[in-house]
Amino acid sequence: MNDLTEIARKAEASAFNGTRKLVRPHLPIGNQRRDSLHSDDPLTHAMSDTHSVPESSHAEVFYFQKQVQQHTEMTVVLEDGEEINGVIEWYDKCVVKLKAGRRRMMIYKSGIKYMYKASEALAGKSVMK
Repeated sequence: MNDLTEIARKAEASAFNGTRKLVRPHLPIGNQRRDSLHSDDPLTHAMSDTHSVPESSHAEVFYFQKQVQQHTEMTVVLEDGEEINGVIEWYDKCVVKLKAGRRRMMIYKSGIKYMYKASEALAGKSVMK
């Protein structure tokens, strides 16, 4: 009987209580993605106010809303030169959620070099060299 109560006690202790814990691995210094632009925590730059703009014309919000509503195929060029094609599903202050086929990606805005409509890529090739 004592073993049965011990098993029941362990089951209650390991039951999911509704809270989640974020686990971030600590990488060696040589494997960190960016040099020392940010602190040891890779997500602190997303929450800091150092990147805030004092006043906004809300042009970015209007542009994203229009592309989301029209399901416009976009090309996102990242800081390292990688290009990702997809449709913007969602966005917020720091992140853009892009749907590319069956994949969905969340891309930090700070990692985006620039973006443009994929339909304008052919028209822009003759002008941009």
